[in-house]
Parts: sequence; C-alpha cells; structure tokens
Amino acid sequence: MLERRSRLTKNFEFKNVYRAGRRFSCPYFNIYIKKNNLEATRLGVSISRKIGKSVVRNRIKRRIKEAFRRNMNSIKKGFDIVISVKKEMIQLDYESIKREMKNILKRGSVWHDKKGDNMDDNNI
Repeated sequence: MLERRSRLTKNFEFKNVYRAGRRFSCPYFNIYIKKNNLEATRLGVSISRKIGKSVVRNRIKRRIKEAFRRNMNSIKKGFDIVISVKKEMIQLDYESIKREMKNILKRGSVWHDKKGDNMDDNNI
C-alpha cells in the first residue's frame, strides 16, 4: 500500500496540480506533474464514475498505486503527480499499466534511469 505521505488526499491539492502542473496524455490516462518543494513525490488518482462501478474503479486505482509504489526509486523526488483515468484504461492489465506509466513519466522528465542500470519491463 502506498504510504499516506506519498498520496495527494485533499481537493485543493488536486486543483493546485491541475492548475499549475504540466499535462501529458496517452490513450489511457492524462498525467499532471507539478514540482512540490517537498522531499517526497506524491500521487493522486482521479477516476470518474463514468468509467464504471466502484469495483472497476477501485481495481484500476489499486493497480496504478501499486505500479507507482514499486517504482518509487525510479521516480524523481519532489513532485506532485495526478493521474486522470480515461475509459480505455478498463481493458489494460497490470503490466500494461506499468509500461504506460513508465513511458509517460519519462516524457514528463520525472522518471530517471540510473546509469548502468538496464531498466526493462521486467524491472518495473
């Protein structure tokens, strides 16, 4: 489970990232990234009721949070990240979510590959 200090929980925190953050998108979700001047990177997941029933929404949120948690060492510190889920994400399995998240975090310059580390899909 993702620690409380690594999560965005308040509405004003989400709004702040939406307003002042940079947006990147893929077919499955939009991601908003904003520098937070803290020592930790925090994640928030936004998913509409239009996506599906609570069981489906919660499963997607769990998968996103777990992929984030397992890769915290590869994600730069000091950012607030909000993932806004699109309906197309329902069809993705866990491995695909990890791969898409890694690609979009690289585009947002938040993912860092350590020198000499061979980061392939098995390591994420």
